[in-house]
Amino acid sequence: GFCVKLICIHPIRYHGYIQKGQQLGRMLPMQKVFPGIISHIHVENCDQSDPTQFLRPDVPPFPLPQPDSHWATVCSGNPTNEIRGCDKYGCGFFGAPRRNGKGAKHEGVDVICSDGATVYAPFSGELSGPIRFFHNGNAIDDGVQIRGSGFCVKLLCIHPLRYHGSISKGQVLGRMLPMQRVFPGIISHIHVENCDRSDPTRNLEKGKGR
Repeated sequence: GFCVKLICIHPIRYHGYIQKGQQLGRMLPMQKVFPGIISHIHVENCDQSDPTQFLRPDVPPFPLPQPDSHWATVCSGNPTNEIRGCDKYGCGFFGAPRRNGKGAKHEGVDVICSDGATVYAPFSGELSGPIRFFHNGNAIDDGVQIRGSGFCVKLLCIHPLRYHGSISKGQVLGRMLPMQRVFPGIISHIHVENCDRSDPTRNLEKGKGR
């Protein structure tokens, strides 16, 4: 029901059938002819009526892929990445006060994970490590960093299968270390900390992993 002329372009071909959204050609070098002009395609209806209302796209023609903001399940047995509540050692939510009495705040979140459980990569990326938190060689002083997919995170109190190389979202990363051996009675957990120390809670909600 339409007839239109597109001017100042070079089409791939001048005859034949074409579908909506299919590549038609390329814009010609308008700046060579009119330096400083806002380069444009001249669109003219064959009957010289106004085409403006028809030029509003139904959807963006080439939508940019949006990164998946939800991470995979990080621990077997905790499919929704439930965050540790409070116990005698403290609380697991982001910003929780720490017990050193110096006003320190928790710079990550603690995802509940039983000792020895399988740990999965929350997103695809590159591994680096080891990452130490306690620096005293205790039974849970291990971890790894993952950077990729627009994220960078440290997973602590786990032993990864490896410290370097690439890993895919939901792939086995390693195992939870024996936290009860170091902190008897604590809710065993993986400490998850963004590299920029921002709050990762929203990314962890409703884990989509195994």
